[in-house]
Amino acid sequence: MQKFFGLPETGDLDQNTIETMKKPRCGNPDVANYNFFARKPKWEKNHITYRIIGYTPDLDPETVDDAFARAFQVWSDVTPLRFNRINDGEADIMINFGRWEHGDGYPFDGKDGLLAHAFAPGPGIGGDSHFDDDELWTLGEGQVVRVKYGNADGEYCKFPFWFNGKEYNSCTDAGRNDGFLWCSTTKDFDADGKYGFCPHESLFTMGGNGDGQPCKFPFKFQGQSYDQCTTEGRTDGYRWCGTTEDYDRDKKYGFCPETAMSTVGGNSEGAPCVFPFIFLGNKYESCTSAGRNDGKLWCASTSSYDDDRKWGFCPDQGYSLFLVAAHEFGHAMGLEHSEDPGALMAPIYTYTKNFRLSQDDIKGIQELYEVSPDVGPGPGPGPGPQPTLGPVTPELCKHDIVFDGVAQIRGETFFFKDRFMWRTINPRGKPTGPLLVATFWPDLPEKIDAVYEAPQDEKAVFFSGNEYWVYSASNLDRGYPKKLSSLGLPPDVQRVDAAFNWGRNKRTYIFAGDRYWKYNEEKKKMELASPKFIADSWNGVPDNLDAVLGLGDSGYTYFFKDQYYLQMEDKSLKIVKIGKISSDWLGC
Repeated sequence: MQKFFGLPETGDLDQNTIETMKKPRCGNPDVANYNFFARKPKWEKNHITYRIIGYTPDLDPETVDDAFARAFQVWSDVTPLRFNRINDGEADIMINFGRWEHGDGYPFDGKDGLLAHAFAPGPGIGGDSHFDDDELWTLGEGQVVRVKYGNADGEYCKFPFWFNGKEYNSCTDAGRNDGFLWCSTTKDFDADGKYGFCPHESLFTMGGNGDGQPCKFPFKFQGQSYDQCTTEGRTDGYRWCGTTEDYDRDKKYGFCPETAMSTVGGNSEGAPCVFPFIFLGNKYESCTSAGRNDGKLWCASTSSYDDDRKWGFCPDQGYSLFLVAAHEFGHAMGLEHSEDPGALMAPIYTYTKNFRLSQDDIKGIQELYEVSPDVGPGPGPGPGPQPTLGPVTPELCKHDIVFDGVAQIRGETFFFKDRFMWRTINPRGKPTGPLLVATFWPDLPEKIDAVYEAPQDEKAVFFSGNEYWVYSASNLDRGYPKKLSSLGLPPDVQRVDAAFNWGRNKRTYIFAGDRYWKYNEEKKKMELASPKFIADSWNGVPDNLDAVLGLGDSGYTYFFKDQYYLQMEDKSLKIVKIGKISSDWLGC
């Protein structure tokens, strides 16, 4: 298990192993990289049909359709396979959403944990793909809210947005007296005036037989009166309502759409947050972590938690339906899990913004379907087109890696390269990895420029382009990322090369080109003497560094450049050693 997930092979069920096992993942079992199912089942034809027989209320149907189509295209781009959607009858691949036990003998487990599963190619249930509807399905970056009406009908909310000088991170009824939730479809409503109404049962319903009509409150069901959506009469947990005043008489109903502040988990059955709400006598205008020791944000679904005890977690970034579907469709093609952490077929979910199919995935699917490399159309005036190669997961001792950043964080030394990292407790011991950076620090871009730990509060600070991110453990602090200029760096600095906190004076040094700046963490401001030239203060240290590592009170600082490092004695500021990174730090 530890080897499979790139963890130190201690043989003990330590905290790192436990935390990795808890991460959101596919429901299919783990095996080695691009292995196949037993007896290597595959489709014996190139034209494969699929049918979507159920939708999630988290996304509008058009977004779901597009996510699945793009997920199939991931595989059709590198194989002769072609996927055609049908709207009725039996398809090769039947796609559905479900909760807990959903009819195939492989139950889901509620929010997080198992996200989805798919069956190997074959007749009947073969190829079918199921998605856990207790998850929040998004495109990986928070709820996808397509507005209705207003002056931007069909466009998407833009969070955060500004209205009357205030920032909003979710739909709001601010400025309205009818209670309808709305959002801006640009970053600045004050400047652009573009808006629409957020999905709500008072505007429309989904599915059922109510033809999209809004809920009719109150409505009668089995003699009882309901003034809000309910799950009564259903075993799947979906919220519904009558679209006429008497369901018992008319039998007309629809499913309630998830609003932009629908809760997840808790005991509110997906009902939206109500703001303000009262908790322990205090009024809350937004989601809060009050009363919890895990930092998770929650809200009440009535105006008073103290009276009604109804609550749920506030929506998070959710899981990318496109990425999870592309993974599951890999199983439906015949691929098993890969131990390559950079592969789509790795078992642990990690959001990747600019996704590209890895070389490991491409090799696996092309071996299974006996695809020969593209060597061109045959004899002609020149060589044929070369195939597009996917990204390859780097191996420490097989590639001359130039690291993007090196830092000591919570007592471990981390080496960063593109979207991968390696870690070690012993700075001179061979690090374990590669691991995906996003597994530990979600929301970071795929490539960082520099990283350091602020020792006063043990926050990890990452730089990429003209922005920086601050994390408490693996949680991004509110308000980040921020522009480099907010640190006091001048506008002409659009990226930094390296950063570290010097144990000798507890100041943070930020390097860019041939200059450096000194930042006071306690006062949260740049020192007046900044910037200075590197050559004037750090004798022998080159410009355009790759990384700088300060090892606490060790008395030494390490500067990384290309495949080499320079060891500086802090007391004398003299370079006492120049060595090769691969042999001295990576155990190669």
